[in-house]
Amino acid sequence: MRALPEKFEELERWLLRDRALLAQSTGVPFIRLVYRPEEEADCVRRRELLRRTVEGQGVKVQTVSCRDVIFGHYERRGRLEQLFQLEATAGPELGDNIAGHAAQELTTSLMQAVESLVSDGVVFLTDVAFLYPYLHLGPILDDCTNCIQPPMALAIFYPGEVNLEKRLMFLGVRPTSYYRTRDLI
Repeated sequence: MRALPEKFEELERWLLRDRALLAQSTGVPFIRLVYRPEEEADCVRRRELLRRTVEGQGVKVQTVSCRDVIFGHYERRGRLEQLFQLEATAGPELGDNIAGHAAQELTTSLMQAVESLVSDGVVFLTDVAFLYPYLHLGPILDDCTNCIQPPMALAIFYPGEVNLEKRLMFLGVRPTSYYRTRDLI
């Protein structure tokens, strides 16, 4: 994998100069910056600097964090403690239930961010590691395919590694399921 500063420089170029071209070859204006999980702190720092730079050039940025997506549905309903108790004894159907609610939460958050940008700007999707093990990002990106169009862009900050077979692995554990993003690896 390339060095993190190099990938951030390329991402800045795409977002400031070539955003309208992001969908060429892939069909979607989605760009995924892949970083090693151990680079999380550096990625967060660089992402904040990038956000300031992009906004300083007059491009609106909305950030959607995956941090609260998994349990937000249950927390708002006062059922989070009950969920944790069930988790110890429940089977795979509980994981499926959690995944279904989390997918809806994340899709809704992304769509709200897109609507607030009024057809131009960038959505940063952050804290993606918090989706594991319940949710795969691929179906969420499929849901957003026709909703995010150039000159808008979706920048995904993705903790991953490339395995020996040259396959991108989410958190180094699970194969990536979405193939249409422009990847900065």
